Amino acid sequence: MGYFIKKRDLLRFLDNLIAKHDIIAPVKRDIVRYERITSSKDLTLDFVNSIYPVKEYFLPVKETLFTFKDGKITVPHPDKGVVLFAIRPCDINAILRMDKLFLDECPDPYYALRREHNLIIGMSCTKAGENCMCESFGTDKVSEGYDLLLTPSGDGYYADVGSERGIKLIDKKLFKETDNVQNVNVHCEKKIPEEQVAKLKTSFNSSIWNEEADKCLSCSACTMTCPTCGCFRVYDSPDVKPRSGCRLREWTSCQLRNFTVVAGGHSFRDDRAMRLKNRIYHQLVYFKDKFDIQMCVGCGRCITNCPPKIDMSKIVNQL
Repeated sequence: MGYFIKKRDLLRFLDNLIAKHDIIAPVKRDIVRYERITSSKDLTLDFVNSIYPVKEYFLPVKETLFTFKDGKITVPHPDKGVVLFAIRPCDINAILRMDKLFLDECPDPYYALRREHNLIIGMSCTKAGENCMCESFGTDKVSEGYDLLLTPSGDGYYADVGSERGIKLIDKKLFKETDNVQNVNVHCEKKIPEEQVAKLKTSFNSSIWNEEADKCLSCSACTMTCPTCGCFRVYDSPDVKPRSGCRLREWTSCQLRNFTVVAGGHSFRDDRAMRLKNRIYHQLVYFKDKFDIQMCVGCGRCITNCPPKIDMSKIVNQL
């Protein structure tokens, strides 16, 4: 059993949430991006996917881990949390994959607090974008990781409750109980068949890697907009005044040459082919070998945001 809310009532529901919570929702500026909104009038639902994922609300682009002064360490208090509204299934699946790295394998207290306090209201897709590949990985659908999941249905939305917190979000004046469960199927033009992924393990030295890497600018747009890439660096930033400063964490990328530079100046992935290969093998092979699930959720952002349009699906199928 679920709930149904009419389209005209969805904005009322959102405004009620805004009165009680900080809301992150899709907004159309120069591009569609997820931002804090103060009114349902800012919301847009006319999009396939955003350019940037919502991972920054769990793993910020840059954050202070702690400050230090005269030998005393102070850890910042966490934010009270936000409600992420209209999150696509691929991005919810991406958060579940991030959980394996930041909760299951090596628990990260900063990530864990945001994961605990942030609420997720998902929005099912009704169509796929030109670079979407989610159908290949089954990430066009999601069965966990959300508090509410809204699926377009006729003149409204079917709402599936995914948690106790989700039940508390239901306003009985706007939502009506229903047994009419809704599912939406999307069709992706781009596909990465499982049998093609399996061939990666015997294609490490293919000349195709060098051909594709010749196009690469090493700009890291692919990883910076990927919803599952969690690479970061940690460094201290001392104040001008001695014995005080802070320790920071910020995003970085395996596509940057200095990512693997060690003392003495040696880089373990000095050429672009090695870096490109590492990204795709990590997404499709290494992560699955370890966690029995693909790291890639098929959102297609790595293709959309790549200046020379290096296409992971094309590479894998060529191999």
